[in-house]
Amino acid sequence: YPAGTSGKSSPACEPAGGTRRHGSLLGLGRLPPGAPSLVATMRAAPRFLPGFARDWPAVASTAGLPPHEAMRWLAGELAAGAGDLVLDAEVGCSYLDAELVPVSVPALAAYLSEPRAAVEAPGPYLAQADLFAERPGLRERLLPPSLTDRTPRPYRTVAWLGGATSSPLHHDPYAGLLVQQIGRKRCALLPPDSPSTQSLPRHSLLQGNSSPVDPFAPRRDTERYPDYPAAAVLEHVLSEGDALLIPRRWWHAVRTDDSTFASFSLTLWWDGASADAEAERFVRGVLESKERRDEGARTVGAERNG
Repeated sequence: YPAGTSGKSSPACEPAGGTRRHGSLLGLGRLPPGAPSLVATMRAAPRFLPGFARDWPAVASTAGLPPHEAMRWLAGELAAGAGDLVLDAEVGCSYLDAELVPVSVPALAAYLSEPRAAVEAPGPYLAQADLFAERPGLRERLLPPSLTDRTPRPYRTVAWLGGATSSPLHHDPYAGLLVQQIGRKRCALLPPDSPSTQSLPRHSLLQGNSSPVDPFAPRRDTERYPDYPAAAVLEHVLSEGDALLIPRRWWHAVRTDDSTFASFSLTLWWDGASADAEAERFVRGVLESKERRDEGARTVGAERNG
């Protein structure tokens, strides 16, 4: 384990197993030009954005590399921009049963570049880490310049760094844009107002926004929790550069995909009653800006070829 951790092995996490029945994320993808906003036509719904962050530094600089090699690049950037930054990391299957241990952030990325990290899973998990608040200089290294003045600005941008990581089924009071940088993640979602989620068992009174139900194995958990009816879980896999817009109060669970043992993600959060609309405006602004740049590049290329 990286310096600063206890070196204590984490308990083995229960595999998902079970028979899965998945939806297709409501068929959501990039909206065609001129299409009305999801927020304007229906209750806010998840939106899958393939290639949304293909020009972000971590994605562009490590394109084509396996996750452990991409982690070497990240370790270098964190060492240069974060120095000796130490933050608490979770050691356990999820935040519901994890211990918090201090971890050197650059050392954790370096550890994840080693083959042994794959067999010592789950290992330390740096969850919702305020890297940019702790080390503002990291913004220039890990965020594209185009986000500097983009509005509506997220109230908080956090990082997720670890190996075989898992966030249990829960909901947030924020609208979140999960942006995958290195590795792949599986995301499962349930709408906030469906019969399935209204009857979800809660983890505890103090953690009423979390549930012990595993949405990756709904049939198995129907047997474990009789009050939880079978549900069509919306599931998607995020690869490097993909993003997923998660509205407020939508139940979701996230775990590292089986095809990779290391993952680095960023989440942009918007707060308040208008969070969903602000997040949608932000995403639409980024996509429109990308389209203008791409159109400009095509025009220049056509002029040169002409």
